[in-house]
Amino acid sequence: MKPVITADKLGHRFDRWLFRRVSFELEAGDTLVITGSNGSGKSTLLKVLAGLLMPREGNVTVSGAVGYSALELAVYPQLSANEHLALAAELRGIRTSPAEELTRVGLENSGDQLAGTFSTGMKARLKLALATQGSPQVLLFDEPTASLDAKGREIFDQTIQDFVGAVVIATNDEMDRRHATHEISLD
Repeated sequence: MKPVITADKLGHRFDRWLFRRVSFELEAGDTLVITGSNGSGKSTLLKVLAGLLMPREGNVTVSGAVGYSALELAVYPQLSANEHLALAAELRGIRTSPAEELTRVGLENSGDQLAGTFSTGMKARLKLALATQGSPQVLLFDEPTASLDAKGREIFDQTIQDFVGAVVIATNDEMDRRHATHEISLD
């Protein structure tokens, strides 16, 4: 089977090296969990994999579309959940049903509600819907369950179990780590 993600000796630094010589290959069905202490480079590695940052050394190849969700990502407070999904679909050039996407993440009654009125957990569910919209081949998650309640965690777990591509999760949460088929520690 052809790898969906190939990382070859990746390294990144700001004022110091966060990580160096990180290499791995993931095929469809694989889930890589990246662990490490705060400031070890977990989020930065995800940004490199997403193409949001260029690595300072090494290279990465990602085959197919990428879905990305992180705590630091903001939603537009003046847009409804339906408007977020419609805008994202238009920008990606895909057709999806906002109602189906919202139902999948447990926000079926919140489609017309402005995201600025959402709780932190509801925003996390909306970001999950945005990341998985259009069935990307790769999903990248940064601390995906940090603000989710028990039902939200169940939805996340089901999303990972049902996903047919490659998943990368940056976390130190033991519950998230159980999804791993591969694990890298940046400590």
